Amino acid sequence: MKYVSTFGLSVACLAGLCMSTSAAINDSDVQNSGLDSDLGLVYEEKPTFREVSASIDSGVIRVTADQAVEGARALQVPIWSQVVEMDDADWIRLRFADIQLAKSTQEVRESYLRISSLEDGYEQYLDVRSLEEWSNSSAYFNGNAVLVELMASPNMSNQINRVQVVGMQVSDPVSQRSICFSTDDRVLSSDPRDGRLMPIGCSVWLFGEHGNCFMTAGHCGTSAGQVVQFNVPLSSSGGGTRNPPPQDQYAVDGSSVQSSSSIFIGNDWSYFGTFDNSTTGLSPLSAQGDSHVLATSIPPVDGRPIRITGYGSTSSPVPATWNQVQKTHVGPLVSFSGNTVRYRTDTTGGNSGSAILDDSNNTSIGIHTNAGCGSSGGSNQGTSLFNSGLQDALANPMGICMPRSIQASLLFEPTFVSPAGGDQVTVNIDNFQGHSVVGSPMMFVDSGSGFVGTPMSASGSDAYVGAFSAVDCGTPLSYYFSIEDEEGTIITIPENGASAAFSTIALEDLTIAFDDDFETDEGWMPFNTGGTGDFRRVIPANHGFSDPPTDADGSSRCFVTGHFSNEDVDGGSVALLSPLYDLTGLDSPVMRMSLWMIGSAGDSMTIEVSDTAGAIWVPVDTVLNTSGWMDVAYNIEDYVSINLAFRMRVFVTDGGADSLVEGGVDAFRIATELCSNGCPADMNGDGVLNFFDVSAYLSAFGAQDASADFNGDGVFNFFDVSSFLSAFSDGCP
Repeated sequence: MKYVSTFGLSVACLAGLCMSTSAAINDSDVQNSGLDSDLGLVYEEKPTFREVSASIDSGVIRVTADQAVEGARALQVPIWSQVVEMDDADWIRLRFADIQLAKSTQEVRESYLRISSLEDGYEQYLDVRSLEEWSNSSAYFNGNAVLVELMASPNMSNQINRVQVVGMQVSDPVSQRSICFSTDDRVLSSDPRDGRLMPIGCSVWLFGEHGNCFMTAGHCGTSAGQVVQFNVPLSSSGGGTRNPPPQDQYAVDGSSVQSSSSIFIGNDWSYFGTFDNSTTGLSPLSAQGDSHVLATSIPPVDGRPIRITGYGSTSSPVPATWNQVQKTHVGPLVSFSGNTVRYRTDTTGGNSGSAILDDSNNTSIGIHTNAGCGSSGGSNQGTSLFNSGLQDALANPMGICMPRSIQASLLFEPTFVSPAGGDQVTVNIDNFQGHSVVGSPMMFVDSGSGFVGTPMSASGSDAYVGAFSAVDCGTPLSYYFSIEDEEGTIITIPENGASAAFSTIALEDLTIAFDDDFETDEGWMPFNTGGTGDFRRVIPANHGFSDPPTDADGSSRCFVTGHFSNEDVDGGSVALLSPLYDLTGLDSPVMRMSLWMIGSAGDSMTIEVSDTAGAIWVPVDTVLNTSGWMDVAYNIEDYVSINLAFRMRVFVTDGGADSLVEGGVDAFRIATELCSNGCPADMNGDGVLNFFDVSAYLSAFGAQDASADFNGDGVFNFFDVSSFLSAFSDGCP
């Protein structure tokens, strides 16, 4: 075994001097021998592995000042790397300690580890969160060598990164048992519901609609740090196990594990869950597309076919490449006595934990746990699904297996919608989490008189469409969505519903001249007039001083005052000055932004504009308290002329009382908002009111098209017809 440094930074361990080999680590000597000394029971043998110690330390890594990158946040690059190799290993999994990764700030992107197999190039990415989920371990990688890289932003001279590899698990040989009669009749299979539990080598199976929950044998010792693998490739020519890419590997959530407290035949079960994949973000069910269905009653003992699919070991004449890969066989049900199920289906070591599948109706009736077959027949055996302890665990899930709500998202946020109505938005169901949608999701829209809900229409199996009604041109609109599942749980999009609703505006056309979400530095200048708590362009951190917990538009950054802990605006005013904008050629430009102002009597936020590049300022608005983010809009021509020297500024002032004062600015935009149609009854848009407009309106009314909802109340009735006729009588200007 050896370590080779591939990056020119110091490493605390020289090649081959920091590793020692420990004895093989397994659940217990009793279980690996296949015998229970107290009960005389024969368990499926479980493939063994070795724990190998290591001492690799990147040391604390800082980038020197002359290496730092100025300006915008730089992408992460490798600042340290190391090849870890074990000569006789078919697979490797790393264990880490004392990982320190730089956190994301305004200047620095979050650091992470990139681990790559030198055999097949499969990669895994581990940040602070996923390292915790993976219990400071990596995925399993094929081959005897992996490359570990520490990825960090170059402009991180004030940030600390450090990596320590303290050990690894590597493969060991396996053996065979529990074939019924003299021939191993198993064949290769690819059931997407069945996985392999590593490093112990047991079989597991995904069940139900939750998306993350599994069963296996209790003697497999399910715990945090273990990994469920799907889509396992063939083993090496010598039988060494190979691993799928990290996107097919899922870390076990230790807080979800429930197992039989006393293990014996008929009482050998484990119920647990895994986290979503750290690379794809998908749950096992979302990625695999199918899961086992649990039986609802004990089947009759009539010799019905019992299928066992799992990751058992092999021996000659079965090809070594089949070792610990998915194989399946069907044999007859022999008995169902109490909590013990017996069947004459081929299994071997590594099949422990497989689903006992009633192949006649494709339902799972138990968990395979014990050998019993031999050259003269006999029967293998397992634990009934109807074991009272297992049923109690299923009724009281823990950790990741606890019920989760439907996940859904808005596909696209329109910048503006037609005043005539009819523009559509789509909500996608990203993950049902085992639930189903009841009724129609609702779309709630507020055009100034409160939210009004209308049902959405299904568009395929996982998407729903809602439409905006007709409103006056220039009307700001707020909207959100709600979805109810079969348990009566209602989720909203966005999460906080009306209080965090999406926004748009009804316009005939929109030309955006300047749009700044403050994700990059566009030249805004903070300054103060003697106060403290200056404006800063940051990701809000909610320090508990009435500062915003998030930005307004969801892009991540905004300008806020007093961003540091225990800091607000004190003893005067702080201000934010915009860049210089050339507005020449814009027709009636509108200035929009989101404001945050928290204060008390005497505290204020003022907005001013200038058409003299800041030589003369004109007051626009004074805001005392927004109770959160508030959207505002101002017609620039109402205050200054349209020229090439436009600027705006915002002051936040502490009025002197002993109070918290915090301000924020986000989502700044200057645009031309077109509302030229002064003839709403001109249904065909030809500028003339005649019979053809009446005909077009009646057709739209009959089809209940949104354009026929003339009073915008979401209902098609006499009042809409009356409103249309009144508009028709008014004529076109």
